[in-house]
Amino acid sequence: MSSKNTLVFKTLYDPLVHKGIPATLDVVLIHGLNGDYLKTWLHSATGVCWPRDLLPAVLPSARVLSFTYSADIYGNTSVTGIRGNANALLARLRDRRERADGRPIVFVAHSLGGIILKQALYLSQHDRRFHGLLDATRGLIFYGTPHFGADRSRWLSMAKSFAPLLPRRFAGMRKAKASNLVDALARSSLEISNICEDFRFLARRFVLVSFYETEVWPGTTSAPIVDMMSALMHLDNEERVPLEANHMDLCRFMGPEDAGFQLTCRYIAQAALGLGHGRGDRWGILVSGDAQSMYIPKCK
Repeated sequence: MSSKNTLVFKTLYDPLVHKGIPATLDVVLIHGLNGDYLKTWLHSATGVCWPRDLLPAVLPSARVLSFTYSADIYGNTSVTGIRGNANALLARLRDRRERADGRPIVFVAHSLGGIILKQALYLSQHDRRFHGLLDATRGLIFYGTPHFGADRSRWLSMAKSFAPLLPRRFAGMRKAKASNLVDALARSSLEISNICEDFRFLARRFVLVSFYETEVWPGTTSAPIVDMMSALMHLDNEERVPLEANHMDLCRFMGPEDAGFQLTCRYIAQAALGLGHGRGDRWGILVSGDAQSMYIPKCK
């Protein structure tokens, strides 16, 4: 469940604070529906939060920021909506990068977070206050983002399955009204359709990676919350990666040997270094010695 202290960025790792190293890259996380700036990325069995606990060993000079907004399906009184959250993301991130001077950004988004991200990038193109953020963006990594929407019943089934784990004040959630964000993510949503179409004109600027789930949410439907067809943008420059996980576990990794984590690191590093886009690395982004051989392709 999302934090009440919303529409802000939480710092999960700052190389200047932890290692005395100036940041040369910003990795920006955006959680999804019913998510949280920290728990979305936290593996329940091992307690590992990979952006905080594992990523710094691979990219020591990357600052890790996590955006938080009201994303609860039930008990959510916010009327901010996708566009409002996108505007807040841009404004807060610009404030956190006052002295960044073009430092590269790689965005990592789960579920609804990916829709908010695409809306934010489209808005940044038309607002000169945020042109610097757009120009600095190297890569976008999506986990289970419903680019073409998803069945409303699946979102509600997922949310209601959390009910036994919630405090008693949420006991009546099964009768509560669902957040307007659920309707915004429906397959028939005009808002989703417009965001998808607007983003296509920006897509070639970035390294794009879409991870999609191949397992159902326990005890709910017989299909993934976000199926493969919706989790992919179907663009020529999009990497399409299946993971053996359900919707919520898609972006949670148990440790450094987890295949999902290693793939994620590869794409973050390649996007940050401008590989495949001809942008190069003038920032001196640090990649650990072991990670160099694992994640960075050798020049032929």
